[in-house]
Amino acid sequence: MRHTLFLLLLVALVSGCGGESSPPETQPVQGPDTFGQELFEERVVGANPGCVTCHSLLNGVTIVGPSLHTVESPVPGMTEADYVREAIVNPDAYIAEGFSAGQMNAGWDELLSDEQIESLVEFLLGTS
Repeated sequence: MRHTLFLLLLVALVSGCGGESSPPETQPVQGPDTFGQELFEERVVGANPGCVTCHSLLNGVTIVGPSLHTVESPVPGMTEADYVREAIVNPDAYIAEGFSAGQMNAGWDELLSDEQIESLVEFLLGTS
C-alpha cells in the first residue's frame, strides 16, 4: 500500500513537471505606442530618412522639419489624430509655418502599413 501511494505521488509529480508550458501572463507585451516610438526612432525607413532624422520631439528644437513636441491641428474641425495621419500620408497638404512644401518625402502610405502609420500617430499624440 505504501509503495502504491508512493508511486502515485511520484507519477503525479513527474507528469506535472514535464512538457510544454504556456508563457507567463506577466511577460511584457509590446503595445502600439512602443512600436510607434521604435518606428519614429529609425534613422532610415526603406530608402528614406526616418522621422527622427528630420523631426525633434523637444520643444523648440528644429532639425529639418518642425518639432513634434506638441502636435495641434491647425485645421478647424480636424482632430489632432487626423492631422498627424494626413501629415504622414500627404506631407504637403498642410505646411507648418516657416517651412515650405516638398521638404518631406511623400509616399509613406505606400512604404508603411496602416498599422505602422496608426502606431506613429498614437506615439506622436502621446508625446505631445
